[in-house]
Amino acid sequence: MKRFTFFSLMMLFAAGILLSGHSSVMATDVANIGELREQPIDETEYVVTGEVVITHMHGQRNQKYIQDDTGAIVIDDPDGIITTEYNLYDGITGISGTLSVYQNLLQFTPTADPGPATSTDNVIEPLLITLDEILPSHQAMLIRVNGVEFTGGPETFTPSTNYDIADASGTGLLRTPSQSAELDYFGTDVPVGNNDMLALVSQFGDVMQIFPRSLTDFYPDGVPAYSVTFSVLDENNDPITDAVVTFDGQTLPAGEYMIEEVDAGGYDYSVEKTGFYTRNGQVAVSGDDVVVTVIMVAVDPNAVDNFPWTEDFEGDFPPAVFNHYAYGAGGWATAEPGYEGGQTAFHAFSADYADSWLVSPQVQLPEDQGMLLNFFQRNSFMVNYEEGVSLSAVMISTGSGNPEHEEFEMVYESASGIEDFSERTVNLGDFAGEVVYIAFVYKGEASHNWYVDNVTIEEAPSAIEVSNIAELYDMETGDLIYFITGEAVITHMHGQRNQKYIQDDTGAIVIDDPDGIITTEYNLYDGITGISGTLSVYNNLLQFSPTEDPGPATSTDNTIEPLLLTLADLQPEHQSMLIRVNGVEFTGEEETFTPSTSFDIADASGSSVLRTPSQSAELDYFDTAVPESAIDLVAMVSQFGDAMQIFPRSLADFLEPNSVQEFEAAGFTVYPNPARDVVTINGENTIDEVKIYSINGQLVQQQTVNGQQVSIQAEGLKTGIYIVQIVSGSTVMNYKLQIQK
Repeated sequence: MKRFTFFSLMMLFAAGILLSGHSSVMATDVANIGELREQPIDETEYVVTGEVVITHMHGQRNQKYIQDDTGAIVIDDPDGIITTEYNLYDGITGISGTLSVYQNLLQFTPTADPGPATSTDNVIEPLLITLDEILPSHQAMLIRVNGVEFTGGPETFTPSTNYDIADASGTGLLRTPSQSAELDYFGTDVPVGNNDMLALVSQFGDVMQIFPRSLTDFYPDGVPAYSVTFSVLDENNDPITDAVVTFDGQTLPAGEYMIEEVDAGGYDYSVEKTGFYTRNGQVAVSGDDVVVTVIMVAVDPNAVDNFPWTEDFEGDFPPAVFNHYAYGAGGWATAEPGYEGGQTAFHAFSADYADSWLVSPQVQLPEDQGMLLNFFQRNSFMVNYEEGVSLSAVMISTGSGNPEHEEFEMVYESASGIEDFSERTVNLGDFAGEVVYIAFVYKGEASHNWYVDNVTIEEAPSAIEVSNIAELYDMETGDLIYFITGEAVITHMHGQRNQKYIQDDTGAIVIDDPDGIITTEYNLYDGITGISGTLSVYNNLLQFSPTEDPGPATSTDNTIEPLLLTLADLQPEHQSMLIRVNGVEFTGEEETFTPSTSFDIADASGSSVLRTPSQSAELDYFDTAVPESAIDLVAMVSQFGDAMQIFPRSLADFLEPNSVQEFEAAGFTVYPNPARDVVTINGENTIDEVKIYSINGQLVQQQTVNGQQVSIQAEGLKTGIYIVQIVSGSTVMNYKLQIQK
């Protein structure tokens, strides 16, 4: 499961991990290539949510062949939409595109670049098949055909040429791609005699065709085979010689852990021994003999299996049931006070590099009920937290609890500032029925402090209560249901997927309701209390999918003041928020507003994109003229991949420009910045009012002034970025202020 917090959304934004581009039309999700191949061939955009593996790339129309466990398809990309550079056998997740057919060959035309590979060096086992067995269902698939003989065609390989081939089953056709494919066997001699061959399957009309990817796909001496050896160890790295290994359905006698003459490909295995948990896995065989190291985990009779289970770190440390691994300077200890009691687990700032693990006892999670990991945490000195070097994270292993075996995966990272103890929830649903170890992992050099207390594993409630939208953003995507106990105000509604944008003093989010769960009719600026739903992410935009109708509005005619920003200020934490941008110019060639269209815009700070929703949104400015001069604009903030976007709600959001300036241009100064306790503002003109907003639009301070200088008391502000808004006569000014405790 992907887990997104405000921090991780920002990191994905910075790294450009998710899809880039400007489309905001909702696509249809399909789980895999097999499901994709069953879809209708029209203009529908599909997103393959699962990972696919590249089995071939060539220059002919920038084509890429992708495959998963369910099928294969060719990506046809003549416009060069995919700009990321990949290697053979890289995995790609979330690729989007439309379907088409060329001479009976199904093709997938990408609509956005899917971003960096999500895995590397995957192994795709070629399907062993004869020529007469090749069918349209094998299109774009990597296959192996043994004993192939060339029976007709030129004596050298030339582009765009047919070669008659045969095997013991019958005849077939090898068709080379065009010159632009630049395959390394162009110009080489056609093999004589029988060859084993790897190839990709194509089709032209009713004729099935194949073609090898490179010279390495020809095996005149037969496809090589390899040996697979298992090294079986316990968690202390001591050898186990009496386990039973089952490899590809074949059970090996205890202690005989090697099998020879294994063809390249992926194979399932299991390792069993009385008193230990059975280990299952897959081994990839390719290019060399393989040694598989399997760590066997002994069954702990004291494993945690009674819930709720809590550790409050009030006794000796580390607790007897925990293991503590310190591979660098420092380590886990205790500090006072804790969240509720006298002590908390604590890892201190260390001048030298620290790599410390506090690992729970074995935990047997039930298979038939959802479970949650809850804990309270706080931290400090997060200004020193360096991505890729620092780490405060929760990791889970379904295998060894010894970090040296590298079987832990990260399920949560605590990478943003938390001044006071606050609760964090991690969904354990992905590990139902598993025996797991849970580790609190600290890494860093001259980094931060991290406090962890009241660790609890308990059954998930029917809905997890959060008091506001900001808390909702800190939750996990997936199937957990969240219930917002506070009131949120509707700032926009439109027909595209029955979406509603809601906002409170802490943040904003879009309600995505394609199934029409919410049947109550609301008005703009109605308040809703007690809405429930699940979280998901679409191209980096966090969405809330309702699980039931929340009922009548709990207030009406609320006022939401748009947050005044520049285009350069737009960040992922502004998602779905009502904002105002002044001095916006349309810099593109479009003359009329049309649905599902990107419009280039700019203000004094830089450029961005206004992306109109689809036709189903039925916005009243569709088919009206694009403004020719600068305007002030009220808009909703959206995001697509790494691109921040905005769109107005109606014609009423297009405003005449007013006077808004930056501090320096208006003769104002702010110091110190960063600040800790007091901030002073000086101006050449009289200051009438000062407002301080959090970065997500919450008004946190407001002060009436009548002078050219004002001191702002910042003791109560937490570490972070704030927007200071100054009103001086008819002039409104914004300034970014950093508070650093």
